[in-house]
Amino acid sequence: MNMPFEYGIDVGFRRSEDSGLQQKKFLIFERKPYDLKRALSDIAGQDVVSHGDSFEAVIKHVREFFRVEVGVNAPGPARLEADYATFQGWMIEKKIAEGHAEAEALKLPTRERLDEMKAWVAQGKPSLFK
Repeated sequence: MNMPFEYGIDVGFRRSEDSGLQQKKFLIFERKPYDLKRALSDIAGQDVVSHGDSFEAVIKHVREFFRVEVGVNAPGPARLEADYATFQGWMIEKKIAEGHAEAEALKLPTRERLDEMKAWVAQGKPSLFK
């Protein structure tokens, strides 16, 4: 678990003399409630969100974080999930057309997946790859 290291870096930024960093917000996830207590005894006072291996829970909590902490006017979690499912279908069709197996299309490197997301949005979020 590398969470203690990453958390320590974030706390260090928040305690720096840079006033912009002192206002830094972060969202901490854990698989099951109190998982982090075993690795981080000093995490008291921080809100930690359990996701239970559910991508739906992650979408909901990230959306709420951006809405509350940053003021982003994001669509509801159900809409975000539906858009992601549509993107996944489009991307898998595209990758198969490019010569990937479906299993490979689902395990793309992050940079490639982000590039595909940008392409999908630029094309108007089509439901089918043509």
